[in-house]
Amino acid sequence: MRVQRFVLMMIVATILSFSGVSIAQEKTSSVGAIGESEALNMAQQWALLVSQADIAGIEQLLSDRYVHIHGTALVESKGQFVEALKNGTRKYDPIKIEEANVRVFGDSAMVTGKFDLKAYTRGKTIESINRFGLLLVKTQSGLQVASFQATAIPPQPK
Repeated sequence: MRVQRFVLMMIVATILSFSGVSIAQEKTSSVGAIGESEALNMAQQWALLVSQADIAGIEQLLSDRYVHIHGTALVESKGQFVEALKNGTRKYDPIKIEEANVRVFGDSAMVTGKFDLKAYTRGKTIESINRFGLLLVKTQSGLQVASFQATAIPPQPK
C-alpha cells in the first residue's frame, strides 16, 4: 500500500512540476500547445526506440530529468534506464501501444494506454500486460518524454 501511495504521489508531483498548470486550470489550446496526434506519435516513437534499443534516439527523446517506473516498482533515472539498454542487461520485444488516450495540458501531455510486455533482464524473461502513463513536455530541446510509469495488470484466474 505504501509503494502504491508513493508511486501515485510521484506521478502527481511529476505532472504538476512539468505541466505548468494548476489542477483547476487545464489548458486545451495555447500558442505552442502539443497536439494530440503529436503526443501519440511521440509515445509510439518512445516504444519503437526502446524496443530497438536505439540509444542515440532514446538519449534525444528523454528529458534529462526523465524518471522510469517499471511495472515491478523499480524506479530508474534516465542514465540508469539508458545504461541497462546500452549494456544489454535489459532488452524488450516490440512494444505495441493499445487503448491510447491523450490528455493535453498546454505545453505538456499525458498519454495513457496498455501494452503487452516481453522483456529480458539479467537472464530472466518478464511477460505481462501493463497499463502505462507517459508524460511529454516541451523543453528547450523540443518535445521530450519526462516520465514513464507502468503498472502490471494481474493475470485473470482461469
